[in-house]
Amino acid sequence: MTSRPRAAGTGWLLVVFGAALFGTVGTARLLGPAAPAVSVSAVRLALAAAVLVVLAGFHGVGPLVSASRLPAVWVAGIAQAIFNVTFFAAVTRSGVALGTLVAIGCTPVLTGLMTRRVSREWVMATGVALAGLAALLGGDLRGGASLGGVLFALGASASYATFITSSSALASSDVAMDARLAVIFGIAALSMSPALAVSDLTWVTSVDGAGMALYLALAATVVAYNLFNRGLRTVEPGTAATLALVEPLVAALLGVVVLGEYLSPLSWLGAGVVLVALLLMVRTSEVEPQDRPQVPSSRAVD
Repeated sequence: MTSRPRAAGTGWLLVVFGAALFGTVGTARLLGPAAPAVSVSAVRLALAAAVLVVLAGFHGVGPLVSASRLPAVWVAGIAQAIFNVTFFAAVTRSGVALGTLVAIGCTPVLTGLMTRRVSREWVMATGVALAGLAALLGGDLRGGASLGGVLFALGASASYATFITSSSALASSDVAMDARLAVIFGIAALSMSPALAVSDLTWVTSVDGAGMALYLALAATVVAYNLFNRGLRTVEPGTAATLALVEPLVAALLGVVVLGEYLSPLSWLGAGVVLVALLLMVRTSEVEPQDRPQVPSSRAVD
């Protein structure tokens, strides 16, 4: 039999902490050695998949086999690989600010459209959050954005939304979380494996490079996605996508505190607006019913 859903308050907190760890990726990249983004993404996914497989292996191979038979796992794995490729292409062609604004900012809207499970409160909170995100990143927007870059950013947003909705669909599965994540990231890593064959990986052999790779794989992937996906047990995918807007907020604040970057008054105002919207989203998520339909299965819980 399946376990009962967690309390809503715990769910949103897990989503927020997971997304906050996603927001540390950019800072970790800048503190590490110079390396091609595709190469870093491929190494990150490969290491994360290896760690997740080891963790899942403690429960035996049965859960891994069961997870590999779930269609939503394959959709989530392919979506994760596509997100890595398209997001990199977007920020390369249109810049980090615009690429992030479109890719991350459009995700709540696309997720809401995919699930069609939204409320007036969600629409209001999401609209406020997107306005704040536009102001937060607005100070860094420059000319030179290409149509191709925007299309890649939309592709990244669509793949991220697909990952969230697929992971949400798996939330009531009786297959162990570790096994599901191991197969998801195993699929994503295999999809990115050609990049490992053609990339210069000498950066991994340095102390800074190895440290960056381990942080990205362990903290920003294994821990972050465990928290995020566990939160999806009780948080609707549209709500989770809006709460995930804490990612660019954390990234911006780390840029100021750790990297000594400058935020304009408009950006600080935008950060405050995003925070208010997230608090509104949290309040909404606490009062909405969070019971999820359970998936009947003859398999025992792992």
